[in-house]
Formats: sequence, C-alpha cells, structure tokens
Amino acid sequence: MLSVARSKAMNERSTLLFRVRTVAAGMAVAAVALLATASPASAHDELLSSTPSSGERLLAAPSEVTLTFSADVLDMGAAIVVADADGQDWAAGESAVVEGSVTVEVQPGMADAGYEVRWRVVSSDGHPISGIIPFTVGDGEPLVRDAAAESSSESDAAGTTGVDTTASQTTSQGQGAFRVALIGGAGAAIALGVLAVFLLLRRRATAAGTDDSAS
Repeated sequence: MLSVARSKAMNERSTLLFRVRTVAAGMAVAAVALLATASPASAHDELLSSTPSSGERLLAAPSEVTLTFSADVLDMGAAIVVADADGQDWAAGESAVVEGSVTVEVQPGMADAGYEVRWRVVSSDGHPISGIIPFTVGDGEPLVRDAAAESSSESDAAGTTGVDTTASQTTSQGQGAFRVALIGGAGAAIALGVLAVFLLLRRRATAAGTDDSAS
C-alpha cells in the first residue's frame, strides 16, 4: 500500500510539474507576442521612392519633385529645397502633401548641372525626418559635397520647415517611454504570475505527498 501511495504521489507531482511548465510556456509566448506587436509601432516612416531618384541623370530639368513615404506624413512642416552648387533654391512655392506623397514644383531655367533635393517632413508618429537626394540634369557634373557641407545642407532644410522639432521629439520620446514602461510592466506581471502558479501547484503537490505518506 505504501509503495502504491508513493507511486501515486509521484505521478501527481509529475502532472503538476507539467502544468507549471505549460503555464510558464504560455505566458512566455504571450510576452513574445506583446514585444512583437509593440516594436513595429515605434518605427518612423521611411522614404520609399522619389522623382527624380537618388543619383539619377535627367535629360531635361524636372518640372516638379515628388517624394513618396511609407505612411501618411503630417501636413504641417513638410519642406523641399532643390539646391544647386551655389545654394540657390529652385523650388517654386510651398510643398503639397497628399497622404504619403510630398510634391513641389520646380522653377524653369535650370542649367545642366548637379543638384540636390533637401527634404524634411514630420512622420506620422510626430517625429521629424529628413534627407538629401542628389541628381544631375543633362551633361552637367554631379554635385559632390563633403560631410560638413552635407550636414549644413540638412540643417538648412530643417530650418525651412517651421516645425517645433523639440516638441515633436519630446512627444516621440514620451510615446517610446510609455511603450517601454508598458512592456516592462507586462513582463513583470507575467513573471509574478508564473511564480504564483508555481508556488500554488508546488504547495498542492507537497500536501498530496504528505497525505499519501501518512496513509
């Protein structure tokens, strides 16, 4: 009888241990799913394509410049500068935003030369993003700038936006901090849940083993 009782207690403990592992595995899967869904939300919009494209040589000067992004950018703060080697801006008027595309017309009379499109927009998550797209018209020489000049060009483009970038970055950082806190809190709750289930089942297993030994 004692041997049968011990065998029964061992079987019950194995069953409880299996349940604990199953619960822990389920909570781990839930944590991974939470992280997987939260990570893409923190990504900023990206430039998908442009007309003209980066490094493209055009037979004639373009009548407009169009940028296409991965999501709808904000109307506020979009700016495009079409600059030559002397820094003259050939963009005509304000940039037009239609969903995920930003377009600006170009002044006529552009000579055969190298140019660069300096753009800056506000991403759908409120974060300003910017970049430079070089292109060449006709038989002109491509516009080549050193790192310092490129940095200055990006700063010039940023200055034309009229956007309070500090406020935008603060908003983006606040959203990021909230996501981190949310994920951290969920992870802690999952860990506590696993521990509580483990202790409860272990206590039941111990009590079952004690009752069987006594009988």
